[in-house]
Amino acid sequence: MKKLNIILLTISFALLSCEYDEGFEEMNVDPTASTSLDVNQKFAYLFLKSANDEYEYSYTEILCAGQLVQHVTHQTFPQSSIFTLREDLLTASWDVAYVTTIKTVVDIIDQLENDGNTGTEMGIARIMKAYIFHKIVDAYGDTPYFNAGKGYIDSNFRPAYDDAQLIYMDMLKELEEGVAQIGGSTTLGDSDLIFGGDTTKWKKFGNSLMLRLAMRIKNVDSANSSTWVAKAIAGGVMSSSDDTALMVHTNGPTDLNKNAWGVYYPRYVRARLGKTIYDWLSAKSDPRLTIIANPQEPMFSAGGNPYGFNDEDLSAQGIDVGTLPYARVNPAISRVDQPRMFLTYAQTAFVLAEHYGATGDHALAEINYNEGVTSAMNQWALWDPSFALSAADISAYLTANPYDSANYDELIGDQFWVASFFDWFEAFANFRRTGFPALQPFGGNPAHPENLTNGTIPRRLIYNPNEANINPENFDAVITSQGPNNRTTRVWWDVN
Repeated sequence: MKKLNIILLTISFALLSCEYDEGFEEMNVDPTASTSLDVNQKFAYLFLKSANDEYEYSYTEILCAGQLVQHVTHQTFPQSSIFTLREDLLTASWDVAYVTTIKTVVDIIDQLENDGNTGTEMGIARIMKAYIFHKIVDAYGDTPYFNAGKGYIDSNFRPAYDDAQLIYMDMLKELEEGVAQIGGSTTLGDSDLIFGGDTTKWKKFGNSLMLRLAMRIKNVDSANSSTWVAKAIAGGVMSSSDDTALMVHTNGPTDLNKNAWGVYYPRYVRARLGKTIYDWLSAKSDPRLTIIANPQEPMFSAGGNPYGFNDEDLSAQGIDVGTLPYARVNPAISRVDQPRMFLTYAQTAFVLAEHYGATGDHALAEINYNEGVTSAMNQWALWDPSFALSAADISAYLTANPYDSANYDELIGDQFWVASFFDWFEAFANFRRTGFPALQPFGGNPAHPENLTNGTIPRRLIYNPNEANINPENFDAVITSQGPNNRTTRVWWDVN
């Protein structure tokens, strides 16, 4: 832990030095040229910002996506649950990605190319590029990609929006080639904040992400989906919980590495567990309910917060909105030093189970379903050892909720949804692709009069409207090709 804090302080100092030393050594330095930093420092910064931008990135995930998948509600910011969806909530992840993570990973790749590094570090950078972009493409659709992040490299500050399908094909290619470039070791050392230099795990991460993307497109491009699924499996995907890609956060001396949920959750004291997931877990006597929500708190027994109501609506029903007597997300999993998942073994196992179920190999589907449930339950011990569930408890749960070949897609989709608590962008994407779980608009409550989608659960986030002024020609072009910049326009793979 001490070593990690030293790394973070070093990164902070380096970044500040780059900012404040500009102009002191050489007055005629090109102001558009990127400042030279050790590439390992850039990697560490990339991992930190990809896991968790302390404000903006998580702003969208916490206050928007988490509500859209009906895991949580926020009565301080109820707009997402009633589908009014504040523009700043919808655009924050886009805004941050293009000035931090996308810019950083493109800069890393450019520096590695200039250094002649075509090995492991380049492979890791290409995997991270695909990881970062797939979140943006899945949330917004067509997006600047091929020329994005190059403003300080080639002065292209107004890149065109690229077709999402073409982006997907390139991301799959980047993953395949990136994995192939990874050798037996890396020079990243302690800067590898995800796998600590374990190149085997990086390969599994890349192949597992390839599997995710390949399955994402199966409803619109079954041939390419099958091809890339086969490549991912042959290359070697995650095979145990030890392979999970995660960031270990700290409560150290810098804000660079604190879990954003832990930072902001205490401020949103009126955030509550959503009724949809509370009822789902309760109906199945799922032991994760008493992990995700604290059973020792009096409000636990009141269940989850009804979804699709603002304060006025709750007050009209006699609810004291000042106390909001519904189950809170357990403070024990809401600390600043809790981990952040990039991609888990549980998610990978469920995607494999879906694949095998669709191909009729229900024996393999069942094996992976059981693995997924087991890993999803075990992963909560990463938050607190006291949350570890016994093998007997997990076995009993699987006996009560066995694999069902007749309804495998719904069964797996529901479990994936629960397993992706805190990974709300992914839960939102998988819901749109599969249709599971069968979420009800407004949680089954009457349509809210302030909603902007006529009661339809939103299908995408919206571009920052400022793009119309900053990049007008390309913005107009993407609206023409993809459709209106609204919450119900679907991204290319969303045909469910």
